[in-house]
Amino acid sequence: MPSLSLPIHSYQLRSAQASTARLVNCFPEALPQGAKVPVMLTRSPGLSSWATVGTGPIEGLHSDHGLLYVVSGGGLYSVTSGATATFRGAVGSSTEIDMDSSDSAVVVVSPPLAYYWNGATFAQITDADFTTRGAGDVEFVDGYMLFREPGSARFFGSDLNSVTAYDALQFATAEGASDDLVGLKVDHRQVFLAGEKSCELWENTGVSGFPFERTINGFIELGCLNGKSIAKLDNSIFWVASDYTVRRLDGLTPARVSTHAIEQWLKDSVTLASLRGSSFTQDGHLFYVLRATEGCFVYDVGTQLWHERQTYGSSTWNWGSPVQFAGKVLVGSTTSNVIAELDPTVYTELDSTLRMEWTYQPVYADGTRAYHERLDMMMERGVGNTVDPGSDPEIMLDLSDDGGRTWLSLPNKKIGQIGKYSQRCSWSALGSSDARVYRGAVSDPVKVKVMDTQLQVRGGRV
Repeated sequence: MPSLSLPIHSYQLRSAQASTARLVNCFPEALPQGAKVPVMLTRSPGLSSWATVGTGPIEGLHSDHGLLYVVSGGGLYSVTSGATATFRGAVGSSTEIDMDSSDSAVVVVSPPLAYYWNGATFAQITDADFTTRGAGDVEFVDGYMLFREPGSARFFGSDLNSVTAYDALQFATAEGASDDLVGLKVDHRQVFLAGEKSCELWENTGVSGFPFERTINGFIELGCLNGKSIAKLDNSIFWVASDYTVRRLDGLTPARVSTHAIEQWLKDSVTLASLRGSSFTQDGHLFYVLRATEGCFVYDVGTQLWHERQTYGSSTWNWGSPVQFAGKVLVGSTTSNVIAELDPTVYTELDSTLRMEWTYQPVYADGTRAYHERLDMMMERGVGNTVDPGSDPEIMLDLSDDGGRTWLSLPNKKIGQIGKYSQRCSWSALGSSDARVYRGAVSDPVKVKVMDTQLQVRGGRV
């Protein structure tokens, strides 16, 4: 039987007939040369509870000085590798929390205010040359705490090796275009200044006074839709640009990494103020996470493909601020006080359903009706159920003949109890259609690896 190509990315356009491919809570992994198939679908890591901190929600995570710093329900906490949390002070609840640390202290920005904890003292930054400006973001480089001044094109810094002392002359203005700054990020000691219409790169040149100057040719004629979409990953900067593309900074070039589908989603469906960008690395995969109220898309740097994460029953993924700490990848809940570990060997979200779903591209019939006689799903079988080892997990298959607008559910098939590797996942007598879309899904807490799909059709083409 001919293969029905696995969907390898989420790519849904305004026209359902143009593309229906979708990956939810799963992503493609390239297989080595000589493998039977070039790629397989694997389930996204599940979540196990690691700690509960404060009252929630978790508004920010930052790791340094051997501790995890957490803003939860408006309070700053330090958390040990053993998940013991200690309250340090109130910073105010905000969806705009930003954190960074120097050699001696961690600084929390809760716009326009900022606070610090140096291991002995928690306090608000009250220097008049700070408070008259206020802060939107914070980054540390070369002994300076740098801040974006909200509602302006300026950024400013602390005195050298201090988080509490400031000078009125320690500032600079991004003047390449007449726009305000919306974001700030430091990567490889370069300061990335994101404006509404343009971006600039600055660096510490040691010039007298405020020692930062714009890098030669460090002007980019693309702005940023939301500064909170900026994230560092793979020795580079990612952000949502002012033209609704997602960009990666390649040297001085803003390389496009988004697809038309992602760009249409950003333009048509997203509350731009809710956009949040973050990143994490796990099992060799480097992920840029772009989350909004209306959904969550994840870009895999290795495959250069996008997939989706979604909490069951929600329109988006209810987790954010990923951070590497204590040998784990941790994320914070946007709806509670839980910090969870992303774990590829866990197939639930805190013991709740983690539904893996993949939707194929349409099967067309060249203007006639095609008769779908048999569909076989090639996947790792006999994996059992991690929660109830005696149960027999199932795979679900739906079909649609109207471009994915309505679906018909077919009988579930057994994946196989632990050790029952001979189980086959096959469906037959599937009817006829001139344009058919298939969708697979697994909700049981089991490992899922989908290697191939074969479809026997008369009168059409796959």
